[in-house]
Amino acid sequence: MTKRNWRQLPFGAFRPNLHGFTLIELLVVIAIIATLAGILFPVFAQAREKARQTMCSANLHNIIMATTQYVQDAGEQFPFWRTPCWGGGPGGVDPVNGGPLIGPPIPIIIDPYLRSRPIYSCPTTGRDWSWPLSAAVDPIDAVMRGWWNCRGGYGVHPRLPVPRLEWIFYTSYGYNEFVQNDAENYGQLSSIKFPSEFVIWGDCSRAMFQTWGLNEVGGIYSNGVVSRLAWPEVDDTHPGWATSPIGDERAGRHLKGTVLAFADSHVKWYPWRQIRMARYGGPLRFMICDEQPCAPDFWR
Repeated sequence: MTKRNWRQLPFGAFRPNLHGFTLIELLVVIAIIATLAGILFPVFAQAREKARQTMCSANLHNIIMATTQYVQDAGEQFPFWRTPCWGGGPGGVDPVNGGPLIGPPIPIIIDPYLRSRPIYSCPTTGRDWSWPLSAAVDPIDAVMRGWWNCRGGYGVHPRLPVPRLEWIFYTSYGYNEFVQNDAENYGQLSSIKFPSEFVIWGDCSRAMFQTWGLNEVGGIYSNGVVSRLAWPEVDDTHPGWATSPIGDERAGRHLKGTVLAFADSHVKWYPWRQIRMARYGGPLRFMICDEQPCAPDFWR
């Protein structure tokens, strides 16, 4: 029966229902969709972050494997680089202009084993600089920014005889500063007694993480929390964050946690509250006082 025909039916005869959804019905459907979205969107966001965490773990796995290969080739000696504020650097003579040479930073030292700078970029981070190596992801941008006394990056440090743009190196990951400086001979693999618990690399707010300085900004906070690893997205943290809600809100890079790489070459994610030194009752080791008894004021 055509539309024209059924309109001519007598009163009371069957007619198709022509009206659409009522306003109430539409609102109910919209409310159901909004409720489902509110439930599913966090799940999708968590799944997406889990995928990024997996990529980050793969990055750190490659980095720690390159570090391990270097250690094997260097007589079980970890890469050494004198922190700029410690002064002097490892010494040597510049082959071009002579004079004292401050040595290349850790990522440059192990670069022959990786040959891939993008590996140092965590897919989750919102940071585009890493003190003291680079004030930006791109070396030219770093020099133009000119932050710090390094003028934008360690490669253009005023104490270098010649600028070295290849040393301006952006990284989302930090190296253990205690090992980096061969403090107490901990640049030697043989000095580490518990390699499966000893952290070498991790998600970090700088290119290195400090393992001393109790209740100092950037150091060790309450209960032995290693601040640079617990809050890798924040540079200026506060010792009180270890026990305050704001600390939990800003903690971690991956679902309130951090990916760490260990001296035995394995990689694992830890919730930020567990990134604590054995010296203060935590599960992880970072320096000599995590592996043997120390005087209270030694490397504190």
